[in-house]
Amino acid sequence: MSAARRARVLNKLGNEWMVLLSSLILAFSVWFIHGMSLKYMVPMKFKVTIDTDLEGYAGESASDDVLVLRATGTGFKIVGLRRSANVARSVRLKVPGSKVQRVSGETNVFEVATRDLTEELYQALGNGITINSFDTERLTFRLTPRIHKKVPVVIQQDISCKSQYMIASDIALRPDSVAVYGDVSILDNISQVETEKVTFTGADAPLDGKVRIKPVRGAELSATETEYHIDVVRYIEITSEVEFTLVGKPAGVNMMIIPSSGTVRYRVPYALAEGASQENPPVFVVYYRDFAASRSGMVVPTLYRAPAQMISYELEPAAVECAVLEL
Repeated sequence: MSAARRARVLNKLGNEWMVLLSSLILAFSVWFIHGMSLKYMVPMKFKVTIDTDLEGYAGESASDDVLVLRATGTGFKIVGLRRSANVARSVRLKVPGSKVQRVSGETNVFEVATRDLTEELYQALGNGITINSFDTERLTFRLTPRIHKKVPVVIQQDISCKSQYMIASDIALRPDSVAVYGDVSILDNISQVETEKVTFTGADAPLDGKVRIKPVRGAELSATETEYHIDVVRYIEITSEVEFTLVGKPAGVNMMIIPSSGTVRYRVPYALAEGASQENPPVFVVYYRDFAASRSGMVVPTLYRAPAQMISYELEPAAVECAVLEL
């Protein structure tokens, strides 16, 4: 066989081997991708670190326990989450303090039921995984106490309502108080924390939202924002004449109230106006104890009973004069 013919044969064989090798690689790739795309249920192990807002304690703690669960996912997802059957992967979970329970008889040891961590685990592990069951029932954590002080949250607001609308009640906040962490010298000077200002013009319906809590210099807060609910309702104003009743007068004491009656203007929700106008008007009383504690004899009448729907009221006069009559 000539050299040229031998070269052609070898070149042909080489091309055939390349085609065969490429086919094998392609077949293996298809098989591998297909296999990794199938779903499998396998045990998974995790070393869990939590970050919690439990009041009075440092938020971060790692458990000495190993969380073992059984989950279903594609081969790709499982390989990404599980290094091996015997190696626990580290995972960090943000856990609300309400899920953390103190271990009976322990001071700084807490536990969390693993089933209560399902939502947090899904957030940490991502899509494509389904948790089937937990082999570990509880995880324990040792939390470090911190110096703190609990103070109310005060919302700063500049809200104006549309004509014939008003804020019906106190603004609801969640949370309405926070723990402030810091040196004692700082905590002694803190009695409340404030939010950024909530501004709204022409409100004619309930307002809901979130607002940032202003940071305190040199201290740390257990929450950085609060949710608010502001009940805005349409109202109607009702005017009524009321008599002032003296309550708690000792026997043998004669007194008079000047004036003995007044005018009350009170507001009720528009939808309930008809029923409210048919009810008894607000009742105001003057307590003898308030008169005895006053120096001038002027007393502010106390609202004793009000219609269930009443939102607010204005009384004229705002204060009355009490006088003892000498017999």
